[in-house]
Amino acid sequence: MAANHKRSKALLVDVGLRQRLSGMPADAEYGKSSLLAMYSGALAEQFVGQEPVASQCDEVYCWLRPQKSSSAEVDYLVASGGRTVPIEVKSGPAGRLRSLHLLLNEYPQCASGLVLSEAPYAEMPEQGLVFIPLYYAGTAMGRPGAR
Repeated sequence: MAANHKRSKALLVDVGLRQRLSGMPADAEYGKSSLLAMYSGALAEQFVGQEPVASQCDEVYCWLRPQKSSSAEVDYLVASGGRTVPIEVKSGPAGRLRSLHLLLNEYPQCASGLVLSEAPYAEMPEQGLVFIPLYYAGTAMGRPGAR
């Protein structure tokens, strides 16, 4: 898997900066029930993206399928334990995770995909997935033995 430095996803230092740059009035979103509900999950995605940076991972990438007219995207890729760990942030029910499954099929050498959401911890080894609660993001990203 080769990195394309022409395509990137901005990671800010703080979720508050992300909120401010969105231009949306804060009171319209702060009444929502969770970070995942705010801005359709954009703040949660920003929070999760900050965690590998804070735990001093060298590089944080996102995956966009290179084929024309493909909209497949996985939120983040980080290196852990010598393997690439794909990370997906879900603001709602996990659904089918098509893009994550596509990446895992195309690159079987990747570690198990991490799905961060409001769902409880669960492992699905037959699908190559580990579901992790959002609040566990910092610990999950820095774990040296990521599958």
